[in-house]
Amino acid sequence: MQVWQDTFKELKSQYIVRSAERLDQISDLLNSLAKAPGDSALLRDLMRQYHWLAGSGGIYGFPQITKLGTHGEEFCEALLRANKAVTRSDWDKCKALLDALRVAFAGDEVDPQKQTYEKPLPKSEYEGLEILFVDNDGSNFLFLQKLLEDQGMAIKSAKAAVNALELCSVKMPAAMIIALPLPDASGYELVERVRQMPQGEGPVIFFVSNKSGFLDKVQAIHCGADGFFQMPVHWEQVEGRLKYLLDRGKPNNYRILSVEDDPDQAYFIKAVLESAGYKVHHIADPTQFEEALLSFNPDLVLLDILLPGLTGYELARYIRQDDRWATMPVLFLTTQNQLEAHIESAKAGADDHLVKPIAPALLLSATASRLERARFLKNLLHRDGLTRLLTHTAFMERAQSVTAQCKRHQNRMAALILIDIDRFKPVNEKYGYACGDKVLVSLSAVLRQRLRTSDIVGRFGGEELAVIVEDLEEYDAVNLAQRLLQDFAAVAHRAEDGTEFHVTFSAGVAVLDAKVMDVERWRRHAEQALRAAKNNGRNCVMKAIGGKR
Repeated sequence: MQVWQDTFKELKSQYIVRSAERLDQISDLLNSLAKAPGDSALLRDLMRQYHWLAGSGGIYGFPQITKLGTHGEEFCEALLRANKAVTRSDWDKCKALLDALRVAFAGDEVDPQKQTYEKPLPKSEYEGLEILFVDNDGSNFLFLQKLLEDQGMAIKSAKAAVNALELCSVKMPAAMIIALPLPDASGYELVERVRQMPQGEGPVIFFVSNKSGFLDKVQAIHCGADGFFQMPVHWEQVEGRLKYLLDRGKPNNYRILSVEDDPDQAYFIKAVLESAGYKVHHIADPTQFEEALLSFNPDLVLLDILLPGLTGYELARYIRQDDRWATMPVLFLTTQNQLEAHIESAKAGADDHLVKPIAPALLLSATASRLERARFLKNLLHRDGLTRLLTHTAFMERAQSVTAQCKRHQNRMAALILIDIDRFKPVNEKYGYACGDKVLVSLSAVLRQRLRTSDIVGRFGGEELAVIVEDLEEYDAVNLAQRLLQDFAAVAHRAEDGTEFHVTFSAGVAVLDAKVMDVERWRRHAEQALRAAKNNGRNCVMKAIGGKR
């Protein structure tokens, strides 16, 4: 909160200096209009000066400036619509308005902190996230607790598996850190139970243990944990890994493009949004809009309506005609509060019409709600309706991203596992397509429960699913696929007539060699391994050519 107050104080000081210069510019424009009363360009520039004051005065503690600026903007707009020369009477009204603005700046200010900050802005993008420590000893995580609390995270504790399950049933935490062993259950069993609970797929889960055996690490992966750390632990590394996985699992670090030609407004918008953890890119020239969209790739666009050369309405329509940005929220932030402006905003495809001056809490609330809605819509577009796994297109986009990362960081590893249900057509024909769908859903559930939250899982097509696992050697990836096969084969499926049956799958595993492979070649290697598994009698896992079973 103190950091924001210091930032705001500096912004306000700069605003007062620029506003004095702006009043001098208004005076110069009035002098020019006295000599050329029919010059519409001068009148339009005068309207823009009033427009800037209308939008920014209240933000920095000068509500009278906003009122006078709005009056001046509307007066100039009416003169422009009349398309007539400025009369002496009109000039006198503008001069009186300038004098009133000078008096308002010299008068008492309203404290905008008391007016608009009823609660402090978030101090961290992780503030409020609940982290559950499961530790029988109660002292293993004291240093880690301090690190996480400094990030704004809320810590809860449990000494046994039963206590942890009770807390998870009330509210699922964002992450769990489990110290092994536990007094009443295996830590691996605890994770399996959590993963089977509603919303249990979400938490990041780490083990901390004195054991360092290979089988312990494999079992941790198999039960659905995201990391295994051996004592003594470098807690900064645990904190870094946790934040990395929380960032991948949460829709934070959003990118916001602000189009605003008033520097006072632009600085304010950027300061408020960045204080909440958003990445903000600002442009003042609307002709740079297309380039900014392509290079910055924003998650949300914030537009003023009155811009030099182009209007915010035109920019919004440009966005809405391109399918690439179909789900991206567009918000107007403007002094235009007439009914006609709200109607025009809706016609242009905007998601909200916010009026300046705006309280920071309202700006943050409107931004967050629209981003969450967009995330939900993207999820619907990118997730398969039956299995809730990534669609083929979304999966391949993620695969492309993983490939690019591995090319940049040669020490990173990634394996692609392609899974195809064995004899799926006879299952549909014998038990019905509805039952076949349940088999697919069951397989997707096994994958979500057994894999880490950082692993990428998608429906590749028909009865074929795909998984990308990172940071695993080839042997570990093959072993993981075999364990998944065993788990799925053990699932008893039930037909409508009560008949129980079991289903298996075949899988092909290909490790990415980033030096020589692109994503298509990586996929072909996995497909070749899958065909080899099918030709080998099904119900098995094969690695790409040259590897072991």
